[in-house]
Amino acid sequence: MLMNNFSFLLVALIYLLCSNITTVQGSTVYKYKDENGNWVFSDKPPEQEVETQELTFKHQVNIDIKPSVYVAKNQSYYAIVVKNPFHAPIEIELLGDSIPNNERHHVVKAQATTVVVPKLTHHPAFSYRWLQGDPKAKHDDSLYKFPSSSGREFLITQSFNGRFSHSKQPNQYAVDIAMPVGTSINAARAGIVVGVKDDYHMSGKSQYFLDKANYVQVLHNDGTFAVYAHLLQDTAVVNVGDRVSVGDKLGRSGSSGYSTGPHLHFVIRKNAGFKFTSVPFAFLGQDEQAVTPKRGMVFGKQG
Repeated sequence: MLMNNFSFLLVALIYLLCSNITTVQGSTVYKYKDENGNWVFSDKPPEQEVETQELTFKHQVNIDIKPSVYVAKNQSYYAIVVKNPFHAPIEIELLGDSIPNNERHHVVKAQATTVVVPKLTHHPAFSYRWLQGDPKAKHDDSLYKFPSSSGREFLITQSFNGRFSHSKQPNQYAVDIAMPVGTSINAARAGIVVGVKDDYHMSGKSQYFLDKANYVQVLHNDGTFAVYAHLLQDTAVVNVGDRVSVGDKLGRSGSSGYSTGPHLHFVIRKNAGFKFTSVPFAFLGQDEQAVTPKRGMVFGKQG
């Protein structure tokens, strides 16, 4: 069978569909204070002699998996079955002359095994394409808590329709938030973790780094996804399948992958029919009112 896995570019990140099959590895991050008294997190020890703490993280490296699509024989008929291993629904389209037109397009629920074509007289020859998410999902009017509870203030350096890298989908409605490395990243909205990558520590502006950024991806109850990207290596504290509440810690900010400096790339996306698009959203302001993020705004100091 041929398979077309539709992926998308997250500014500086090729989105990877990750599974809940993991292997455990360990690595060391050094925590120390710089000359200004600010905490520094690094995978390298400080050049000067200062008091340090060695933090050994047992991180889980996601092994990519894909939906299983197979033909089952039932008496004198053939059926096509889809097994979805993800904690999110998938959209799938079967391509081939042997597939009836009205049985080609399906949405398979999270972690479900579904007979999508129940009765064929001949063994079918087909290919298929798929993407996470339900294309019928609609973003609701939920407000998002600012994704850090560190008690600091942070500057939005790029917002919706930003000229640098937010001028078109799938990042048209993303925000970039400047943050020192090691800042706590917290869930802006409740949901289930459907993707985690935190195995890379370098950054750069060449094409080589496009698929290297660390991230956590959370599915919300309206079918949209939040992506928290460019996280610090080995600091993710959630795993695929975990349920998170607003304010729960996800990891720490960094500058992994295609990045020019430490920041958090935050975006809400949905499946728009075999392609991901970002959607406008608003943060929850200190007065409980909706605040549309704009370049130059300062957010933070939420406990």
